[in-house]
Amino acid sequence: MTTLKKDSRIPRNHPKFDLYIKTAVAFLQGGGTPNNGIRLGLTAADITQAQSMLAIWYTGNAASPGIYEQHTNPNTRTKVTTRLVKEFIINFSAFFRSLLNSMAGNKAITPADRAMLNIAAPNPARSQQRLALVNTVYFEGKPIGGGELKVYCRTVKGSKRGSKAPGSDSVELSYKLGDPAPTGGDDPNNKHEIFSRAEFIMPFGASNAGQKVHLFARWINSKHKQLAGPWSPVTSVFLA
Repeated sequence: MTTLKKDSRIPRNHPKFDLYIKTAVAFLQGGGTPNNGIRLGLTAADITQAQSMLAIWYTGNAASPGIYEQHTNPNTRTKVTTRLVKEFIINFSAFFRSLLNSMAGNKAITPADRAMLNIAAPNPARSQQRLALVNTVYFEGKPIGGGELKVYCRTVKGSKRGSKAPGSDSVELSYKLGDPAPTGGDDPNNKHEIFSRAEFIMPFGASNAGQKVHLFARWINSKHKQLAGPWSPVTSVFLA
C-alpha cells in the first residue's frame, strides 16, 4: 500500500489541502512575465503538470466536477471517491515536493514566496555551500520491445556499470518522439522525466514501436534543480 511521506509544507487534511493546491498553483501561474514558477526556476512543463493535476482535483464546473467536488457532495460521495482523494493527495504531494525543494534553493525566492508556498526559511546552522553539477551524462538506450527503452547512465564514458555523478541524486531525461530532432535538452517541444536510478526503463507504448526517439540527459539534485548539470549530446534510437 502506498503511504504519504510526511511533509509539513503540504497539508494532509482535506479542506486544508484543497486550499493549498488552489493557492499554490495560482501562485505559480501568477506574478507577471515571467510568472512566479519560472522566476523560481521551474520549467513550463512543471507548471503545466501542476495545472493539470489541479484540474483533476477541482474544476468549478458542476457538470464535470473534480474528484474533491464529487467527494464533498453527499449525493456523489462513495468509497471510490474516498480512495481517489486519498491517492490524489499522495501523488500530488510526491510530485510537488520536488518542486518545493527546487524553489526553496533558488536564489530568487523571497520571504513572501516562502509564506505563500509554506516553505520555511533555511536554518543558517545547517546551510552548506552547494556547487553546480559539472559532469556530463554518458548514456545509451537499448530497445527491448513493446515500445520500451532500457536506459543506462554513467559518469565515465565507456563504463559498463551504471553510476550517478557526485552531488546528484537523479537523472533528468528530455526527449521527443519523431523527427525533426530537437535543438537541445531545453527545447520547448520536449517532454521531461526524472529517474532516481542510473539504469531504468522508459515505456513509450507499443503503438510507438518503430518510431525514432531523440533523448538528452543531465544530472540533477532533486532538492536543488537550479544546480543541474549540462545536457548531454542528443542520442537517437528507433523503438522496437
